[in-house]
Amino acid sequence: MRIGGSTYSKEPFPKQLQELREAGFDYAEFDLAHVRMAPDKLLVEATALARTIPLETAHLPPPRFTHDDLARFVGFLDALAPVGTRLFNVHLLEAKASPKIADDVKAAWLGDLVRAARERSVSVTLENVDEPPDVLRKALDAVPDLGFCLDVGHAHLDKRDDGGRAYLEALKDRLALVHVHDNHGGHGKEGDEHLPLGKGTIDVERDVRAVRAAGYDGRLTLEIFAGTPEDKKGALRKLRHWVQ
Repeated sequence: MRIGGSTYSKEPFPKQLQELREAGFDYAEFDLAHVRMAPDKLLVEATALARTIPLETAHLPPPRFTHDDLARFVGFLDALAPVGTRLFNVHLLEAKASPKIADDVKAAWLGDLVRAARERSVSVTLENVDEPPDVLRKALDAVPDLGFCLDVGHAHLDKRDDGGRAYLEALKDRLALVHVHDNHGGHGKEGDEHLPLGKGTIDVERDVRAVRAAGYDGRLTLEIFAGTPEDKKGALRKLRHWVQ
């Protein structure tokens, strides 16, 4: 299993990538939430950044499921596929300022994004935020080439003590990416703390071992947005032990 570390697009990328490399991560997940540059300029920057550590996965911004967003996201595919980014992760939940979007509209939009990805020999994964597994299953069934990203931290929001294993059991046939972080089981954005492992209430070891026992051997991204570089190094040591 390859273990990567996430970046945060409001902070300088070079420093973050250097820290991930020095910590021993296999790859970086490129956070695109606040990236506004044109695809040609992003390609130039990403080419330079990828010399530090492979940019194997990317996290697309929260979608509004509009034509403009589709064009913007396809631009990200065009910029990053040439530097080796293989997986582009997206939420099913709308962006905070977006109106509620019907499920069939979301499915059609995701289908268009997946087709664009397939044309560029890359893949798209759909991440759980607060949707139950059956809602994600409907979207995955509607778009056969869409993968599933199990976010262990999100699975435990709203005090769902067994959330990680519940999502895994329901959707493991489509599992293509895993996100790991800790929290206290709170609600919404405030509860989604992205803490270092052991700083919240999630039994992360149990969930990661369950993922490994299910036969998954793909990419796992540590998504810590709080703490220190030493916290990331410590988490990486734990993760490598748990996935053996």
